[in-house]
Amino acid sequence: MIDGFSRRDVVIGGSAAFALNGLSTQLARADEPKTLTVAWDTDIDTLDPAAYKSIAAFTTVANIYDSPLFWKVQPVAEQPGVMLARPGDYEGGIAESWAFEKDGATLVMKIRPGLTFPSGRAVNAAAVKYLFDRNLQSPGYMARLFPVLVHVSKPEQFEVRDDMTFAMNMGAPSPMALDVVCLLNNALVDPDEVKAHATDKDPWASDWIKRNATGLGAYRLVRNEPGVEVVIEATPNYWRGKPTFERIVLKYVPNEADRVLLLRRGAIDLVVGRAGLTPRNVKSFEGDKKFKIVSLPDTTCHFLCMNNKKAPFDNVKVRQAVNYAIPIEAILPSVLYGYGAQMKSPVASLTPGYDETLSPYKHDIDKAQALIKESGLKGPIEVDLAARVGWQTHEQAAVWIQRELEKLGFKINIVRETDATFRQIANKGDHVLSIESWQSWVNDPFYHLSFNFHSKSRNTNVAGYMNPTVDKLIDDNMHEPDKAKRLAAARELQKILIDDAAWGFLWYENWTRVTRADLSGIGKRWDSFERYHELTLAAT
Repeated sequence: MIDGFSRRDVVIGGSAAFALNGLSTQLARADEPKTLTVAWDTDIDTLDPAAYKSIAAFTTVANIYDSPLFWKVQPVAEQPGVMLARPGDYEGGIAESWAFEKDGATLVMKIRPGLTFPSGRAVNAAAVKYLFDRNLQSPGYMARLFPVLVHVSKPEQFEVRDDMTFAMNMGAPSPMALDVVCLLNNALVDPDEVKAHATDKDPWASDWIKRNATGLGAYRLVRNEPGVEVVIEATPNYWRGKPTFERIVLKYVPNEADRVLLLRRGAIDLVVGRAGLTPRNVKSFEGDKKFKIVSLPDTTCHFLCMNNKKAPFDNVKVRQAVNYAIPIEAILPSVLYGYGAQMKSPVASLTPGYDETLSPYKHDIDKAQALIKESGLKGPIEVDLAARVGWQTHEQAAVWIQRELEKLGFKINIVRETDATFRQIANKGDHVLSIESWQSWVNDPFYHLSFNFHSKSRNTNVAGYMNPTVDKLIDDNMHEPDKAKRLAAARELQKILIDDAAWGFLWYENWTRVTRADLSGIGKRWDSFERYHELTLAAT
């Protein structure tokens, strides 16, 4: 671990060799046990829990704020020192206990006594109400999620019953209620501190909280220097106990080759973020006893997005043909190096209701060509295939897909776009063909299916899929209290979407981290971001 190297040391001139030379005088501090040095390739957009979107912001918020409830993680038997969330498993956070009333339509939470904000002000039910009021009424996207997910559209539905009892009165029972409360978007902020920085134009202090933190998580923010580093330090007298690592330094290292070399030299302990290390580089650490590879199934879906509204992909036969043409059996070992699995459903393999038996798709170019003939499509058809620069697995998969689709009469032009450009075009529905990814923050089939396939879902239904039967099944079962009925509907939806070839089904990529060998306590939750409070050092 290194305490205090600068971005200039790491990335000047894009040279990994310079990075190592620049650190050589500081490596003597690499055994300091109280500091954990982490590399990522992203910056914080905002620290506002109701509005952040970047991976860096998510990671930081996960450690400087607490939510009312947490997803509970359990040990993974085959990977000592690793923990994983299970569907429907929760534990108390700001709220020490919870219960449902009115047949599940009201969620009541008892606030944990003795908690205080950094200001010294006590945490109570009124503070929790302010958190939910702010999320429902501030400019962040939680205001759009509450009505859809938990039947809450008015602040009057949030109730302070007494100083330590808070209730959320939903319009009806919601199977997603506890998962929604666990979201870090529902992180507890200090109401008095936020109000002190509010203005008439900004009543929820969104501008101030963009760069400032006011929570009571395991760590507190001490430095946020864009493009350089974020530093967080352990919160004194934190209610869950003192962490092993009292200081976390998150270094901005945009070049993956630099991240690999710094990890090998012991200058960093862990790489995080979206594909912090690509599968090929992860593979290079296999067998090295100085490091530990943590690899778990994930809920992130990577798919070939065919615009269902634009020719030629408005033809179901063409979409089916594309699915048979995808050389997934070659992509998994050649692009993912085994750190992933074939996508056999439009929902993730860890999601309740997932059924891997429904998909007929496997690489069969003869079947694909026969479907193209049935579709009436006459080639050559020129199509741009968009992939994001820096998403190496997507860029590599695009080449494999290009070659196979050209056997069907397509002329595929691979277009590499920056992440910002890609998202802007995708949100407008202007891509014809692209490689996409999606992770559902709530591990629920109807959360996932609603955002990705309901015709009224803006921006997130990037394939432009429209099917009245699918809309009705989602609407009728989104909040269905009968678990068996709900899961049966989820299976029916999967079958329809697979038959319609709504997506080109690619892969589920593993959640993978490479760490120093003695780092233990890594936990994967549905949001996929580490809680550094849980990390410890174990004997190797």
